[in-house]
Amino acid sequence: MNFIIVSPHSPKWNNIGSIRWEKIAKYLSYHYQTTMVTSSFGNGDIYRHFDIGETELIEIPLKYYKTNRYANESQVSRQKRKGFMIDYIKAAKAELISVLERTFPISPGGMLYHDFKKYYEEVEQRISKDELFTVLITTYNPWFSLKIGNLMKKKYNSLLWVADFRDPSFSQHGSKISRIPFFKNSTCRKIKYADIVTVVTEQMKNEYETSCKRKIFYLPNGFDKKITVQKEPCKKEKHSLHIAYTGSLYPNTRDISYFVNSLKYAHNLHKSIAFKFSYVGKDTQKVKDEFEKRGIEKILQNFGFVRHEEALQIQRTADVLLLIGYTGDDPKEGRGIRTGKVYEYLASYKPIIVIAPKDWEMKKEVECDRISKVFEKTEIKKIAEYLIKLANMDKLEIDYEKRENIINKYSYKNIANNLVEIINEVQRSRINENTFPHRSSSTDNQRSDSK
Repeated sequence: MNFIIVSPHSPKWNNIGSIRWEKIAKYLSYHYQTTMVTSSFGNGDIYRHFDIGETELIEIPLKYYKTNRYANESQVSRQKRKGFMIDYIKAAKAELISVLERTFPISPGGMLYHDFKKYYEEVEQRISKDELFTVLITTYNPWFSLKIGNLMKKKYNSLLWVADFRDPSFSQHGSKISRIPFFKNSTCRKIKYADIVTVVTEQMKNEYETSCKRKIFYLPNGFDKKITVQKEPCKKEKHSLHIAYTGSLYPNTRDISYFVNSLKYAHNLHKSIAFKFSYVGKDTQKVKDEFEKRGIEKILQNFGFVRHEEALQIQRTADVLLLIGYTGDDPKEGRGIRTGKVYEYLASYKPIIVIAPKDWEMKKEVECDRISKVFEKTEIKKIAEYLIKLANMDKLEIDYEKRENIINKYSYKNIANNLVEIINEVQRSRINENTFPHRSSSTDNQRSDSK
């Protein structure tokens, strides 16, 4: 098989959206010819360590961008904005991008305008030689990747098109306008001819199957790199607790204020406990404002936007990791939200505190280690009491074996293998129905230098 992956979020960018297909491509490339077509700022800069194995990387310069959010100088200017302005701008952009992306090849993160024509040409060049064995993968967002998949499938019917959704394309959290029927209907029309549709959560699977009346495959995000740790409990200083949060915040749906309230409550109850909170991400001004409002700014260490490797190092120094899954007003929507960060946290073997709906779909998996906890946003006192309990321990004991079982489930190597199994399943089904041209088996088409 020949894999072509259209993933406009470059693996060189320090973005959680870059990681999914970087890692899946890596493991596909060890067995199959694999090409990734992506965007670039045209300067050749690399903003994070990345590993795509033997994948051929085709970079297409952006036609326009307002800011390069991965460059240090752009982060400085962003962090000087007032917190309320950041919230307002984010909310407005979320609504606007939902509408404009249906027409223009754009994506958020600096007002990026991609070169649709060049994408089309690069993809077509790679499927026209041996179309029979081509698997074309397009990943949303942005929307224009789906357009490319749809056009190529109509022109080259014998290729196998995988339409992947790492984010929902309708009923998006943080966007009210995306809830109107147009967005759902346009999605279903666009993926009508896709051979395979994959999504990253169980809830998205149910929603897309109900809306589009077709089979949807669950292919979650995950993690790469085996973390080597000792099985002994993590020792820490008694009467202290270092909490770290790495990631972005969003108005209404991922709000850190609930946790800061709990931290203040715990601090006031036990002033003798040395709490420390490390924040890593682009929303430094927002976080600073929340801590200053409550008079606990001395607890805060604001690292700002750093390279991914630095963020991982800060996580390793923490006692506990905070994950803000969903703080919006629609628990039904929030229960299926899985940030890519959760898999990275799980792989750290650190205790995790999660703020999410009580029926969050990863609750059992996170809590299986017997120390990590999922709390609702309103459980301010319970969160505070748990922080105090953890702070008063001199070691944090985690059920290593149960956590490891969860980690193995979400390794990108296994996820890549699962994708190949899905493709083979669909191939067999097509052959049996006499509606799909005969293909050689995947074994025959594997690279001779497979690893």
